[in-house]
Amino acid sequence: MTIKHFVIRSSLTRLLAPVLSVSLSLSAAVAAESGTGTEMQKKEMMKGKVPMLQTAAPQKATPQKLQALVQLHTADELRSLLARAEQIANGKAEYSTADPIALVLHGSEIEIFKRSNYRDNKELVDLAARLDAFNVVDLKVCTRWMGEHNLDEGDLPPFLEAVPFGGDEVIRLDSEGYAYF
Repeated sequence: MTIKHFVIRSSLTRLLAPVLSVSLSLSAAVAAESGTGTEMQKKEMMKGKVPMLQTAAPQKATPQKLQALVQLHTADELRSLLARAEQIANGKAEYSTADPIALVLHGSEIEIFKRSNYRDNKELVDLAARLDAFNVVDLKVCTRWMGEHNLDEGDLPPFLEAVPFGGDEVIRLDSEGYAYF
């Protein structure tokens, strides 16, 4: 299974689990209220074990751990992800987080951060550095990719954290409950 398939499956599972739980509870409540339910369902509803049907009030997003899904490995995609992370940190998005948003770079977007490319990418590198300094993002780079492209950690700014393999880091973050945006 590829990382992309793993990410999609994990995201769908995490998104659908609460929906299925609510759906089952609601169907039991509808069955009990409409008279089509079993006597046991009706008794459970009367005891308060099956929720009554109600209109949910809009709620503010609960904080969660987030990671950005890097797919295109371009400067435009990275700029967009960093801007989105800044919106989330400022409370201007549907997500909410108290932890820095993880961005695992494991492709050609790492080249943007090479010291020799700083003049061409100054605005983007400075944005990433600022967001990292204010603990909005936690940028990680894949040392395996760097090794395959003759890059050393010394070629990159110190705010980039090296991880042995980007794909493994994405999976580790996913297993720790980081959601994708």
